[in-house]
Amino acid sequence: MTDVCWTTLVRSLLAQGCPVRFTAPGRSMAPTIADGETITVRPLGADEQPGRGEIVLAQVDGRLIAHRIIAVRSAADDTWFVLRGDAQGQATDVVPRRAILGRVLLPPRSCRARLAGAVRRFGQRCARWKPFLKPVLEKTP
Repeated sequence: MTDVCWTTLVRSLLAQGCPVRFTAPGRSMAPTIADGETITVRPLGADEQPGRGEIVLAQVDGRLIAHRIIAVRSAADDTWFVLRGDAQGQATDVVPRRAILGRVLLPPRSCRARLAGAVRRFGQRCARWKPFLKPVLEKTP
């Protein structure tokens, strides 16, 4: 199935109020959503407004992406959303409300994903304390 067919099918199903489930390709949302993990997208009603921090499915440049909303900007004519993948540094997409097709329902987090997150946070905390602990550790026999 081509990308155009896939996008048209997903848009059509969500427009009819049907949730869509598919395998997420890529690593842009790691560790929240792993490459190859099955996700479910629930359609958004016309009056629903997604908020900052939510993961949404949007159409950007003819392709579908599932990214997190990092900012919401209101303009006179429309509301614009700044989207970014969790694993991406500075790359962002800015889309109007009409480009957002649905909310991504997160799958239950696996133990492996939780452990990876805990190890990463522990390493970050250790790195913050290193300058303070280094003089103490150097003085110990």
